[in-house]
Amino acid sequence: RAPGIPLRIYYYSLQPIKVPGSRPLVMILLEDITEQVRLSEEVRRVERHLASVVNSASDMVLSTDIEGRILTWNLAAEHLTGFSIAEVKNTYFPERCVEAHRTDVNAMLRDMRTEDSARTAEWLLSKTNGASILVSWVLSPMKDDHSKTIGIVAVGRDLTEQKKMEQQLRQSQKLAALGVMAGGIAHEIRNPLAVCSSA
Repeated sequence: RAPGIPLRIYYYSLQPIKVPGSRPLVMILLEDITEQVRLSEEVRRVERHLASVVNSASDMVLSTDIEGRILTWNLAAEHLTGFSIAEVKNTYFPERCVEAHRTDVNAMLRDMRTEDSARTAEWLLSKTNGASILVSWVLSPMKDDHSKTIGIVAVGRDLTEQKKMEQQLRQSQKLAALGVMAGGIAHEIRNPLAVCSSA
């Protein structure tokens, strides 16, 4: 730091110089890397912020390369499946789905290499305990600076609770329909009985 000048960061390089007949000399080279360090810190801050956003999401968020190998796997995905990022990194995403859906997953990943639009699907995802969960997926192509698809971002939502509620709703609708039908039958029986009773 020089007086009155903001803090600067330098990279020092020391080069020995041999001069015959004199003591060894050293040449010091200084390169101002303040801006590079600042930009590196800004990039790391943005990366930490994005990682925090992804990990704070309640939905599963993962990314794959163009071949379908998993690159990132957020905390919601770990919580829902029981698999950590260390266990799934560089494994193929279709392998995480139940065997019956793997052909569909592979076909969609293959199609997305040449498509620009997002796709939706519902696939069963395997868990560590051997069970599976139904997940609603939204898959979007991940582009580089030249708009070339280099991977896929997948956001998945666990449909277990939603399917339970839908089943309960269907059950209540059946019971309501049964009640209406029972009321109609009772009405149809009561009318002739009232006539008979009056007679």
